[in-house]
Amino acid sequence: MKVYRSLADINIEFATAVALGNFDGVHIGHQQILDAAVDLAGKLGAVPACFTFSNHPRELFAGDAELRDKILFISGDEEKLQLLEQAGIQVVFDVPFDEFTMNMSPEVFIKEILCDKLNAKGVSCGFNYRFGARASGDEKLLSQLGVGYGYETRVIRPVKVGGEVVSSTYIRCAVEAGDLVKANEALGRPFSISGIVVQGNHIGSAIGFPTANVRLSKRKVAPLNGVYFTRTTIGGKSYCSISNVGTKPTIGEYEKSVETNIFGIDHDLYGQSVKIEFLQLLRPEIKFDSIEQLAVQIADDIKSARRFHGIE
Repeated sequence: MKVYRSLADINIEFATAVALGNFDGVHIGHQQILDAAVDLAGKLGAVPACFTFSNHPRELFAGDAELRDKILFISGDEEKLQLLEQAGIQVVFDVPFDEFTMNMSPEVFIKEILCDKLNAKGVSCGFNYRFGARASGDEKLLSQLGVGYGYETRVIRPVKVGGEVVSSTYIRCAVEAGDLVKANEALGRPFSISGIVVQGNHIGSAIGFPTANVRLSKRKVAPLNGVYFTRTTIGGKSYCSISNVGTKPTIGEYEKSVETNIFGIDHDLYGQSVKIEFLQLLRPEIKFDSIEQLAVQIADDIKSARRFHGIE
């Protein structure tokens, strides 16, 4: 998959069918937009593509680093690109949202970006897609001008789960509330956290429950502090697991992280890359009066996890 990182780098001769959107999380609503672009590409003899921004538009208005850090994403850049490729997208225009794009009129965006730069013969977007200065362009304008410029437009209607419209905000709220069943239904796959296994405080090993410890990204949404049934992938192999997200209140004050007990693994994983998929919340994180009480609870949690995974 070819990725363009700036408008200046885009110099293509082939025709495209372009999916438009932010695509944070590439949820089931986004997937319909991407599917439409792939379908249009097949119909029109074009290359399926995606035009998105490498940063969140709100970052441009955040005055300082503290405010920018509060803008959390569902998927990191690498994960997002992998999901786009899995959806059948062959070219991604992943450019910065800056003052130039922010102040561009909708008509100029359509002519100079979609038509001149991207050579779009097909365009797909969501029902609430907005673009151009003051977000004044919408899917109606996109469709209207497409007649004159010679591209076909498909607008995807709202996709709902449990009567609610699926959006990235909907999913972030579900993850932060610990409702991973709800989040995963909207994502169309399990919410996941990937990272390198780092050294922990060895408390888990000392009480008989060794864990793989992964630091959380400050720019990615994290689940509610608690214990979760999870599935962990290492080197392409998937294992049943149970994970604690939190600050380890029983043993002290620590930075929020993920500790995962992986069933079937009895060796150190330091330095290895892991992907942890969150399936369901078992219980919120609790501060116990002693390490002994914590050990008893962990043993019970692991029994629950083994039953959940069907390996007891």
